[in-house]
Amino acid sequence: MDDLSQIKEKINIVDLIQEFLPLKKSGVNFKANCPFHQEKTASFMVSPDRGIWRCFGCSKGGDIFKFLMEKEGLDFKEALEILAKKAGVSLKRPSSEGNLRDRLLEINLKAAEFFHFLLTQHKLGKNALEYLKSRGLTIDTIKEFNLGYSPNSWDSLTNFLLKRGFKTSEIIQSGLGVASKSGCYDRFRGRVIFPLVDSKNQVISFAGRILDKGEPKYLNGPQTPIFDKSNFLFGLNLAKAEIRKKDQAILTEGELDMILSYQSGVKNVVACKGTALTLGQVDLIKKYAETVILCFDMDLAGDSASRRGIEIADSAGLNIKVIQIPDGKDPAELILKDPKIWEEAVEKAEPIYDYYLKSASSRYKTNQAEDKKKMAQELIPIWAKIADPVTADFYLQKLSAMLSVSEDVLKKEIERFKSAPSVNYKNILTEDTAIKKGVKDRRELLEEYLLSLLLKMPFEVIYVPSFPETIFQKEVHRSIYVLIVLYLDTISFKGKSFRIADFVKSLPEELVTAIDELYLVEVDQKLESADPWKVEVETVVAELKRILIKASLEKLSAQIKNAQLFGELEQLNTLNRRFRDLSVKLRSFK
Repeated sequence: MDDLSQIKEKINIVDLIQEFLPLKKSGVNFKANCPFHQEKTASFMVSPDRGIWRCFGCSKGGDIFKFLMEKEGLDFKEALEILAKKAGVSLKRPSSEGNLRDRLLEINLKAAEFFHFLLTQHKLGKNALEYLKSRGLTIDTIKEFNLGYSPNSWDSLTNFLLKRGFKTSEIIQSGLGVASKSGCYDRFRGRVIFPLVDSKNQVISFAGRILDKGEPKYLNGPQTPIFDKSNFLFGLNLAKAEIRKKDQAILTEGELDMILSYQSGVKNVVACKGTALTLGQVDLIKKYAETVILCFDMDLAGDSASRRGIEIADSAGLNIKVIQIPDGKDPAELILKDPKIWEEAVEKAEPIYDYYLKSASSRYKTNQAEDKKKMAQELIPIWAKIADPVTADFYLQKLSAMLSVSEDVLKKEIERFKSAPSVNYKNILTEDTAIKKGVKDRRELLEEYLLSLLLKMPFEVIYVPSFPETIFQKEVHRSIYVLIVLYLDTISFKGKSFRIADFVKSLPEELVTAIDELYLVEVDQKLESADPWKVEVETVVAELKRILIKASLEKLSAQIKNAQLFGELEQLNTLNRRFRDLSVKLRSFK
């Protein structure tokens, strides 16, 4: 067992955090008011089972090391030394090899050289090199970003690093290797490699895109002592001077979007590896610019995680704009087609709240009362969180004009939303929950709640869910549910109880992060008992099925009207029969 694992095993995260703030028991977890931002309702959750903490208000989170670093303003080395002393662990300090951070930086540098050599000078990397050229990258750009290729082999990199004096434990700690019974195997196999370089030009991790068929399509290195993806922006090392010069940072989703933009001459660009801005990424941008321009190939207005990131950026005082790309293309496609169109799109970036208004108006009809209500329900929670009062007043006027509703009425609704207590998952089955929550629709909250219940299964329960994965709309929720069912099916034969720590051991890092967030969700303490827990699971499943049926009925209703309009009698009879059958089924869930 390495030093980090020993320290985590000996220090209870609840005991450590309680030295700084009082924690209150909340089911299997603990909660408190967040020590990192001002809040009235506790949203800081701690899991002793997982050894993690997270604030659902400011989005900070991590383990015991991260907490001490955030609370005391320490770097990782300082936090490591303090916690090692507290745990009574003697740190291994091979003087000839330097400390852990230096060793991890050194191993990453060697790996980057290995990957780059294979891509640019070895026959194994020929297909990968051709792929990158087909995506529009020049050889100079490939060299500037030090791109590479990992061969489709289980141990090529591992053997390379072992021969150069690195230990198996170091290969695993760096995230380049995955622990196995015989030692470790290469994490990245058969992939184009993007070295992740920090603002100090240090290789801190890697990302890979698979060349042939396989999943996942994109693979990121796990969190390590030197890499935390929530505090990283791809390309910042090269783009920071141009970002500072233009006082604005263009934010894309993928590495290739960033690289092609940089290659085309629009160099004030970085990638955040996803659409949800984190507090750490916002802090990075703030060091160089006052404006962030978002460019993602999706409707940000409909994505709750993206909207939460935008709230964080707004609260930090950043000016936020959105690039609208023609024909639904991503930046890479647009740049390959015509770099000038990309430059024009950047120039025409519009303020985020104008974008919200435009997105809503494209989906709702402002001359219909029902649509006006839906638009208000969508936008009022967003308007309520605009930090700057002048900006808030300006967009209140715009919303008032768009809806033809007086400013006083909207202002009262905004104040009502601000003063409403934060919604938790105890009252998620209440109809108006989604309106108050604002950021997520009710269906998404129900999906999260159901998964959280499954992850907090009472110890004495042996249970395998039988409802279909199709009741989950979000892909990540569906993936997590399938994995839970497979795991429960396996352990039920042995009569074993569900253990969160055992369940996550073999899962990809990306899903572990999502699962940890769901596990930290607060649920009613009475659900720790088997019977109330089973009833609650059945109730939530029934409600999700009811929502599915209602959506199907709405769709059928539109199809019936269309069939009536065009006199399609045979189709009309079929649709009416299906509508009646679903209506009967819907009544069974009430």
